[in-house]
Amino acid sequence: MKLYRFNARYAGQHITTDVNAHNDDEAKINFINELKEGRGTWRKEITYSPSKVFITYEEINDDGNVTVSVTKKDQLGIQVESVVS
Repeated sequence: MKLYRFNARYAGQHITTDVNAHNDDEAKINFINELKEGRGTWRKEITYSPSKVFITYEEINDDGNVTVSVTKKDQLGIQVESVVS
């Protein structure tokens, strides 16, 4: 079982919650379930556009280190991935 930390920003809210899962796909489903149940830390935030949704997640390793994987598409549509440990 792995521990994942999710951050979501939408409509002036910043939601943070940690979920346990066996893999990334299960973590996403568990995150949605947490939101439906109103769990997580919710706080107002005005730095992001209220009409856009930003969601990031990261796996938290047993040793306390965080591994972040960021995937994006550049202007040509080529997928670029960077991993930060």
